[in-house]
Amino acid sequence: MRPRILSTILATALLAGQVSAQPEEPAPAALPQARPAAVDADFPFPTSPFQPDLTPGYVLIEGDIQIRVDQYMALMAGADATFGAVTYWFNGIVPYDFVTTGGGAVSQANQNIAIQAMGMIAARAGITFRAATGSDVNRIRFQNSSFNNSPVGLQGGTQIINIVSWGTPIIICHEVYHSLGFWHEQSRADRNTYVTINANNICGSGISTPCTAGSGPTQCCLCIDNAGLCTSCAFNFNFQPGTLTYGLYDFDSFMHYGPNAFSCNGLPTIAVNPPWTNTIGQRDHFSYFDEITCRGLYPFNTDRWLDRNHTGTIGATFLLPLNNPNILTVASTIPPGATLFVKFGNTYSGVGTYTNPVTIIAPAGTVTIGN
Repeated sequence: MRPRILSTILATALLAGQVSAQPEEPAPAALPQARPAAVDADFPFPTSPFQPDLTPGYVLIEGDIQIRVDQYMALMAGADATFGAVTYWFNGIVPYDFVTTGGGAVSQANQNIAIQAMGMIAARAGITFRAATGSDVNRIRFQNSSFNNSPVGLQGGTQIINIVSWGTPIIICHEVYHSLGFWHEQSRADRNTYVTINANNICGSGISTPCTAGSGPTQCCLCIDNAGLCTSCAFNFNFQPGTLTYGLYDFDSFMHYGPNAFSCNGLPTIAVNPPWTNTIGQRDHFSYFDEITCRGLYPFNTDRWLDRNHTGTIGATFLLPLNNPNILTVASTIPPGATLFVKFGNTYSGVGTYTNPVTIIAPAGTVTIGN
């Protein structure tokens, strides 16, 4: 899905086997019963894994991530390694449309808000969101709903983004980020260094009676299995295997759960470890690394990445950076006006005269230019 306080978990791109068949278009359906209390991007799945307003053939994990039914079954069986990889959108082009009829219809005012949210992302990364045409096999489709969720990465065909929080553009950005290929921040393999998962407070954990799954007066039912029965929500806190990370843990990411996600008793399910005192789960701004990681995966045309320790294929991209140890040489050969991201903190040679106008950024640690 990297060193400094950068982050946001990124999914690894699939190199082959991309889906091209378009799934059946969902028929408009009546909205599920509105959920109570405050709305946020990580509210647990309220009724059934087969809610009609999900992308057809998908169920929900982690409160707002849609996955295929076969993946869900594997996850419940403990075989979750298949969820680490995604496909990114080709050339950063993301066609979109809206449900316009039935209970899931998106009003013109809310369409404008979604377009505004996509514009916030496009201003920070090399992504082109455009209205879908009849020739677009792949697209995201916004649907009015009683909760927020999205698949992760390009699925192939039409994939549904459900939104209830139309008044909060960053929540819409959170769901669009899922569709672009981002998992939740707390799914990182190194998360236990930075946060502690309090299993006692997770609905269905079974560690204490009030947290056991079920419909009884002392039980909770925030997650439902494939048979429609109340089940533990503990799988929502699994690590996401097969992903890439960049930078240190990003407490400030809008892709991070809030402290009480899937809580059965109102107590925190995620606690920030000492010595950190950071808050988690904000939904009102892009963190620095929310921006940088998205721009890394979806670069602007003149972005170039450099890592002197990189081996293998050279491509000047985030995943396949240049590996020259001399920054002056690199700066002299990239396009005028380009931005050169030095991927990790390190020491480079490069003292001299720079005549090619470029911007050099060290997003993940101090870079020293010496002789």
